[in-house]
Amino acid sequence: MSEGIGPQPIARWRIIACVALIAQIVILLAIKSALEEESWFVGTLSATVDDGPLMLEGVAANATIDMQNEQDDISVEFFGFFRLSHWQDERDDRAALSEQEVEEYEENMNETFAAPSPSSVKSWTFILINVGIGLSALLIVLIGVDLKKQWSKPLLTTARRFVSLASILNALTVIILILVVLPASWFGTIADNPQDFSRSDDNIAFLAHADFSQESSIGLDGFTLEFEASGYDIGMIRPANRSAVEAEPPLPGSPDAESFISISGEMGTETPKYVSEFVYYWIVLWVIVPFALLIQQRVAIDPRLTSMKVYE
Repeated sequence: MSEGIGPQPIARWRIIACVALIAQIVILLAIKSALEEESWFVGTLSATVDDGPLMLEGVAANATIDMQNEQDDISVEFFGFFRLSHWQDERDDRAALSEQEVEEYEENMNETFAAPSPSSVKSWTFILINVGIGLSALLIVLIGVDLKKQWSKPLLTTARRFVSLASILNALTVIILILVVLPASWFGTIADNPQDFSRSDDNIAFLAHADFSQESSIGLDGFTLEFEASGYDIGMIRPANRSAVEAEPPLPGSPDAESFISISGEMGTETPKYVSEFVYYWIVLWVIVPFALLIQQRVAIDPRLTSMKVYE
């Protein structure tokens, strides 16, 4: 008589997978706690007027934000305040925008620079972190269903791999939201792209013939953007001459040519260490470990498999 096979041991890959999933949940809870209590990033903006009307040339401004309390710290040189005030007063007198023009301008701004606010990005980040915790917990359940089997039923295997892929993409989305989308949303609230708006047909009270150039770099330690923007400030041109300036650049030396303004500067973010560490955890626990286990399952051989006997 042949003896019974006896109790089967727990498949080793399932133990490793469960440990990795528990680690995922712990890390997601940790980064959620850190995001609630610490800074998401520190953003800086420095801009200088290289060329501008009414002694505006040379005015420099700096802005810093700690994306924990979302409070800006803006500084402008002492005499820069007076020059900016004088420029703004003169601009308002020359522009003399009607109520309808103001409404059209604000509507165009909203349509052109539509972007998620920092608060909405942060809200979605927390939602996706909670989703990630739920996906990891669901994977633990799916793996535990056949805890002592090397292989699961095809339907269960497909479901497990689908949830695993969703978990990988979900965690990657969290990283992108923190490293890219949130800084971009903050930049969008303080420095709009004049080139985009110049393509609008109704660019009232903005830059005509705008030119915008940029160089950017991104890494785990933060994001840097160097920019140069120039154009003719429609707000410095009297209403009767706006259409002509919007159609063609004014001739050098003409009164309308004085509305030309050029600004250069740099924007950047400094990413906290815990965010950079989360990226490495994602690479190991969400990418390397699952794919390594997938390969291991493909080549796994049951050590308890008895030798086959062929009877003639």
